[in-house]
Amino acid sequence: MGAAYLCGITGIEQQTIDNNAAYIKSWIRTFNDDSKILALAAAQAQNAVNYILNQESEPSQTDSAE
Repeated sequence: MGAAYLCGITGIEQQTIDNNAAYIKSWIRTFNDDSKILALAAAQAQNAVNYILNQESEPSQTDSAE
């Protein structure tokens, strides 16, 4: 998800959208098994993107991700 966010920010989403969609599709069973995992994954991806873009000094972690 973080890679998809970064591709969108940089304007290269059209070159990578198929790969990102295929990768996320591979996680569908996990998302279906635990409805919270999608939100957690999206939040962690956003934290990573913020860190990469120097918008935060350190990536934050949630208790369930440790």
